[in-house]
Amino acid sequence: MIQAIKEHLDNLEGLYLAEQSLIENRAGRSKTYTLNEVKCDLGLAD
Repeated sequence: MIQAIKEHLDNLEGLYLAEQSLIENRAGRSKTYTLNEVKCDLGLAD
């Protein structure tokens, strides 16, 4: 039972972090990159 509670808390933490990232992104305080942008930046583009 303790393990299930720990897993649930981990899931809640992940949800919280994802929600905070979304808020930051929508507010314009962070930027997302496409896979192609990352590949080009790393010199891995086809």
